[in-house]
Amino acid sequence: MAAHASFYPRRRDDMPRRVILTLVALAALIVVARLHTYDEPLERDITGAAVIGHELLAGRPLYTDMWDHKPPALHITHAAAILLAGYGPGAIYVLNVVAAITSLLGVYAGATVVGGRVAGLWGAAFWTFVSGDLWLQANQPNTEVFINACVVWAFALLLRTNRPSLLRMVVVGAFFAWGSLYKPVIVAPAALLAGAHLAAPPWGHTRRRALGDVGVIAAVGAAVWLGTFAYFAGAGRFADFYGAVFVYNRFYSGSVLNNLRAGLVPQTLAPAILAIAIPLAVLTLAGGVRGAIAGPRRPWLHLLALVVGTELAIALPGQFYPHYYQLWLPPLAIGAGWAIGSFAGVRPIPAWTPHAVGAAAVLILLSQQLPLYQVEAETWARLKYGELFVSEDGLGRELGALLTPGETFYEWGAETGLYFVSRRSPPSGAFYVFPLLNGPAAYPLAARAVADLERRPPAMFVVNKGVMFGGKIRHPVLDWAAPRYVALAGTGDRGTFVLFVRRGSRLDVTLAK
Repeated sequence: MAAHASFYPRRRDDMPRRVILTLVALAALIVVARLHTYDEPLERDITGAAVIGHELLAGRPLYTDMWDHKPPALHITHAAAILLAGYGPGAIYVLNVVAAITSLLGVYAGATVVGGRVAGLWGAAFWTFVSGDLWLQANQPNTEVFINACVVWAFALLLRTNRPSLLRMVVVGAFFAWGSLYKPVIVAPAALLAGAHLAAPPWGHTRRRALGDVGVIAAVGAAVWLGTFAYFAGAGRFADFYGAVFVYNRFYSGSVLNNLRAGLVPQTLAPAILAIAIPLAVLTLAGGVRGAIAGPRRPWLHLLALVVGTELAIALPGQFYPHYYQLWLPPLAIGAGWAIGSFAGVRPIPAWTPHAVGAAAVLILLSQQLPLYQVEAETWARLKYGELFVSEDGLGRELGALLTPGETFYEWGAETGLYFVSRRSPPSGAFYVFPLLNGPAAYPLAARAVADLERRPPAMFVVNKGVMFGGKIRHPVLDWAAPRYVALAGTGDRGTFVLFVRRGSRLDVTLAK
């Protein structure tokens, strides 16, 4: 039994001071690195979640008013950050560093399973230098940063003891369940890790007991989702919740089988944006081969399950956006740490060699990352998304200055950052154009938007030219706006955007003619 249990770490209360200091130093590096892009113009998923979180705190109900097709955890998380740090970039920064440091500690905890503290510290170091990668859009807190924090801790807790307890399995289930309330795709790694737990139970653990562990994890997930259903049903908003999160997402994702097939195409399976992870992937592969030959096999089987589950989670939505690939970073950081930790104990290999390889990998990572910190935050946004969100940020500031505190605007587009930067509440919770154009939510959302705008006519109407389709589009929202708004005199055209003002308002200079 001792031979099988030897790869498990010592108790956490034996952690030496130098390990704690190293983790604190790595966390401090993350804090400082994220400061560089504190003022970066943000993309729509982040600003949209922040706007919804802010409006939830003002009493506007999720889905019934503030519409989104994501489950509620993201909006709750943003609302909590706003309560802590205020509405603005400060809250985004708090989410950014808290999620990254939570994952840092989870990577350390998971990496200590094979190779002890040596592997843990190398895994944590690798995470520190890849977790803010520009090309994976990882320097800002998109949904994947929260999923990573949940998955890596569930993985670590599942492996870090040779006799899982009921409480531990409840906590593992809670991490998976909360992660699924960010995006249900987490069910893929959760299911495969459950399968690995059944195939290779902890030492001295029967498969019957392992099946009970999996049952506990599944029961916690079911309880969390049933509780979510019950909450929205009790609030009289179940139909709105179900329509947004389930009905619309079936339309959004399309065929699951087609998505999984698309995920096997080389350019989606291993796109160029994953170049930052190549050193970690090579180390993980080398460590996995050694683990398959010499053991311990159980943790490597679990890592294989996590890797396969990660690829499935990326492929399931069928969109393959760069930030989806952030999900690769925790398993590869852990695997690379395991590789160094396991090779460090091989007698024919000089003790310094694995550490030299780890240092070389860190230098490769730094050579890719450090040059990016010589350019300003706005350039990061341009490199990731082009000019759109830079223009949006500038226009948002202009709208904030142009409108009085009691005035607002509505945008025909998907630039939720206009509301975030200007600190203006959207007059309608249907403020994201794509669901209004097609799909199962298009007709009810269009009717809701028109009713909201009629009830609270905004002072300005902003149009993104890109969703006007050369003027060939007809839509109830545009039909409502056409007779009520005129172009802002002289300076209404802003390149991507056109600004309109309400007829008869203080901004309508045609009244002076």
